[in-house]
Amino acid sequence: MKSIRKCLSVLVFSLSVFAYSESLSALKLFERGVQKQNLEDYYGASEDFQQALQANKSYGEAWFHLSQVTYAIGDYTLALTYLEEADKYAKNRTDIQNLKGMILIALGRLDDARKVFNEILKKYPNDIDSRFGLAELDLFTGSFIGAKNQYEDALKRQGNNRKALLSLALISSELGNQDTARKYIEQALRYHSGESEVHYLAAYLEAKRGNFAEAEKRTRAAVQINPEYTKAYVLLSSILYAQKKYDDVIDMCDYLISKKRSTNEAWYLKGLAQNRKGDWKACVETWNMALAINPYDEVMRSGLELIIMKKLPVEDDRRAAWADFHVQKAREYTKSYFGEKARYEYQRALKINPFDDAARSEFAQLLGNTGLNENYLNQLKFIKQNQERAFDESDEKAKLTPEQKKVNDTIEAYESLMKYSLAAKWNVDPFYLDKTRWHIGLYYTKSPVQLLHCDAEEIAAGMCADIFSGIASTSVALENRAVSGYGEAYRLARKNNLDYFVILNIDETEREITLGATVYSARTGTETTKFSSFRTGNDKFSSVLRAFRRDLLAMLPVRGKILQRSVNDILVDLGTVEGMKKDVVLDVIKAGKITTSDKGLGVTYEEKNHLGTIKINRSGEEISQGTLEQNGFYDRVNVGDEVLVKFRPDEKSEEDAQIADSSPAAGENGKRILPEDEKQKKLDAREMGLVKTPAIIELIRGLKN
Repeated sequence: MKSIRKCLSVLVFSLSVFAYSESLSALKLFERGVQKQNLEDYYGASEDFQQALQANKSYGEAWFHLSQVTYAIGDYTLALTYLEEADKYAKNRTDIQNLKGMILIALGRLDDARKVFNEILKKYPNDIDSRFGLAELDLFTGSFIGAKNQYEDALKRQGNNRKALLSLALISSELGNQDTARKYIEQALRYHSGESEVHYLAAYLEAKRGNFAEAEKRTRAAVQINPEYTKAYVLLSSILYAQKKYDDVIDMCDYLISKKRSTNEAWYLKGLAQNRKGDWKACVETWNMALAINPYDEVMRSGLELIIMKKLPVEDDRRAAWADFHVQKAREYTKSYFGEKARYEYQRALKINPFDDAARSEFAQLLGNTGLNENYLNQLKFIKQNQERAFDESDEKAKLTPEQKKVNDTIEAYESLMKYSLAAKWNVDPFYLDKTRWHIGLYYTKSPVQLLHCDAEEIAAGMCADIFSGIASTSVALENRAVSGYGEAYRLARKNNLDYFVILNIDETEREITLGATVYSARTGTETTKFSSFRTGNDKFSSVLRAFRRDLLAMLPVRGKILQRSVNDILVDLGTVEGMKKDVVLDVIKAGKITTSDKGLGVTYEEKNHLGTIKINRSGEEISQGTLEQNGFYDRVNVGDEVLVKFRPDEKSEEDAQIADSSPAAGENGKRILPEDEKQKKLDAREMGLVKTPAIIELIRGLKN
């Protein structure tokens, strides 16, 4: 019996020692994780916290910190799950409830978040963090004044609170109260001069004001305090770039890359600086290496492609690899039946590498599947021309591959079918028609500093212009430099006799992007309309570009002209891609007499210039035929007179599937008349179940208490 008791005592002692050693292990892992968290190494910290929890699953503090770093990474649903575990083991803690409120905000559950913060304040009226949460809710709803009041209340309770001071500085700057912003930042520097984050925010605000010398001084102070502060080095590089110190930018970026090769911002800024120095070849090499590390930086890739298409010979072998990125995406979209996205990616690929016969064949097939046989044939002819470049025509039959023979046979078959087309009847080649009806100027203003992509406005404007390059009805002219504002843009647009001009702006965070556009009449300078596209997740930049194109085309009236006439049979240069079908009625307006409305959407013309109507009875893809009914006794309708859509039947037809996403879509009043693909219908953030995060929140959210 004694021996049994002795054994049990030894066992209990052994288990106690084991549990104690396990507890120590969990504590050490936790402390190491906190150190990494303080250095913003959230992934490393997450690993340590999870290992600590493997050693001790009831370690409430480890669950709480794991939730914090998961929230910082951006996985909000998982962060909430971890926080619920923390609440099991650490009851009645306001810091847990405050973090829950912040996570609920990030998840878009704003009402639930407000309820959490208000419940905390009922019990603890002086709780600072819950006021910070309410302030963030106000920012989400656009109430900057409400947020300012919350931070001021927090400051009354804790006069030197760093987060309150820095948040008030940021909000005051956003509201345009620069003197107030400077007052708060000076207070923060007085109380917290030894903290690098305070100098970082001070530098950012000085850069926003264009005071780059002071901004540089502050960022250098930040990195001197914390030599591992990567964000401060990136901001310093941006400030040096704004001062045109391009060699310094390159040196700084090389230093960042040597420390951590995956620092995407450093690669981007280095390429920008090289390009500004005139060394575009070095920029191409730099960005090419960067995209091998991170292929999904869309802004960098777009900047690279704009340089490629402007500078690089079309025969350059490297074009194939760059184009293949878009080809692969196009194939994935085709499998998922995302037609517009697939067409966009194929078009990007073929602009980069026009001689990619395989991609062009797939693109042609995509067009053929929507019934655009004439466009399909045109693409096949281009493939045949590419093939003929590769070998002598005299030796062609001996060298034809089965695929090439198939292309030739298909061309022959389709040309046989086209013998009875509308184009053949009127002896017109639709693909050589000048269908340009709208002349639009594209302008942008430049922000003094961007935290993610310097010159993002310039690249976005370049891509917006480029995306219109294949659209026959519009001529979009990009001003290749930033304008000072509306006045300069209006002067340039009016001088160039444009119809409209657009001023672009871009707002970017790590997870979201918003592209805004205000459209003005170039004739009167009045605002015509404005639209904004917000996207998050993958492919967000290309998504807002396509949305911009859709929105701009949707406000432009479908507009054509008379090509030929045989008595009352009229041929116009509008086809099924522009929404033509049987029984569409067109107004005929004397050439040169259509003007944009003085204010708002649409076009106007004097009644004396309204010459008659045309009722469409047959349509091809690019041209249509109809019967003229003239106004008055005298026949005044001539070749070259213009036409606008007066009426389009609502009934669905086969032709509706052929309407291009790259054609104007409005009637005379500027309101959409062409049917819209439900898959491509524009949704705002709320309809998509998304909460748009104002850029200022990203800065405030990153502040440490």
